Amino acid sequence: MSLSTERALNLLRVIEKAEEISQRELAEQVDVSLGTANQTIRALVGSGILETNIVTTSKGKRGQTYHLTAVGEKQRKELAKVRIQECMSEIQQLTSEIDTLQSET
Repeated sequence: MSLSTERALNLLRVIEKAEEISQRELAEQVDVSLGTANQTIRALVGSGILETNIVTTSKGKRGQTYHLTAVGEKQRKELAKVRIQECMSEIQQLTSEIDTLQSET
């Protein structure tokens, strides 16, 4: 997946919580371009992480809903573990930087 762990995790969270969301809304919520959202969704569907259903929106337009599969739920949990490790590493780096700055003052 070409998105950062944080963005990928956010994307899966948004999809998991939203009953119906357009790609445009998804892109805005995850802060990626519409093309990136489309490409990512296609990759996630292709890898079995997401399922899509064709629906007719309240405005009479054709749309899709997205749902995490069992594989997708497992992937979201794995991404959460990876993100925890990333955050812990960032905390250690920041703590080290704070210590350095405090010793300089």
